[in-house]
Amino acid sequence: MTIKLENQLLNIKNGRNFRELGGYQTKDGKMIKKHKLIRTANLASLDENDLKYLQDYGVKYVVDFRSKDEVEREPDRVPEGATYDFDPVFSEDLTESSKGIDEVLSQDNQNPKDGYNHMFIAYDDMIKSESAQRAYRKFFDVLLANDEENRSMIFHCTAGKDRTGFAALLALTALGVPLDTIKQDYLFTNAATTDFVNSLLQKAKDEGANEAGLSNLKDLQTVHPEYIDHVIETLQRNYGGVENYLHDMMKITDEEISKLRKIYLN
Repeated sequence: MTIKLENQLLNIKNGRNFRELGGYQTKDGKMIKKHKLIRTANLASLDENDLKYLQDYGVKYVVDFRSKDEVEREPDRVPEGATYDFDPVFSEDLTESSKGIDEVLSQDNQNPKDGYNHMFIAYDDMIKSESAQRAYRKFFDVLLANDEENRSMIFHCTAGKDRTGFAALLALTALGVPLDTIKQDYLFTNAATTDFVNSLLQKAKDEGANEAGLSNLKDLQTVHPEYIDHVIETLQRNYGGVENYLHDMMKITDEEISKLRKIYLN
C-alpha cells in the first residue's frame, strides 16, 4: 500500500511535526481511525487558532514525555477540555548526560559524529531504563482510557521524533501496523520539519557554528534509518522483538491489545 504521508499533517500554524496516525492500515486490512491518535512536537508555541483547531479536532488527552526542565522552559498550551499528563521518559542518568549536548554542540568540539552517536545512547535509555518503561506503560494506560468516539489523544516530546517516535512504534505495533509503515512514519519527521531544521542550521551558521557543530546539530534534530534499525535490533536481541517487549516489559495483556484494537481500528 502506498501511503501519502503528507495527508497525515495537521493544519497547525505555530507548531511542528503535528501528525495524525489515523489512516494507517494494519496487517489484517483494518485501518486506524481518524481523530484518535496524534503525534506532535511540544505545544508551547501554539496560538489561540491552533488551540481552537485542536479543541474542534476532539483532543481530550495530552501526554508529555519531556523532562521537568524542558516543561518548565516551554510549558504546553493545552486545548480547552483536554487532560494533561506529565509523563517524563528519560532517566535521571540520561537527563544529566543530556546536559552534555551543550558540549556536543560547543565550538570546541571537532567531532562531527558526536550528535549522531548521542542518539543511540538516548534510544538505549528509552528502551532499557525503568523510568522509560514506566512512562510508556502510563502512555498505554491513557491509550486505553481514550475510548470515546472522535476523541483524540496527543503524545509528544520536544521535537516529536525520538521519545515520541518510540511511543509510536510501540502503539502502532500493538495495533498491528506493519513495520515498513511504522518506519515510514518515523522517517517522515525529516520531511515534516525540513523548514524548521534548515532555519535552525542557518541561525547556527550565522552565529559562527563550525562544520562539526552544524553536523551534530543536524543529527540531533533529524532522524536516521539507523536510529530505528538500532531500536528494532535492540528489542529483538534483548527481548525477542517488539511484541514480546510489550507483553514482558510493558505488561500489556492480550485483553488490553484487543481493547486497543477495538478503540482505534475501523
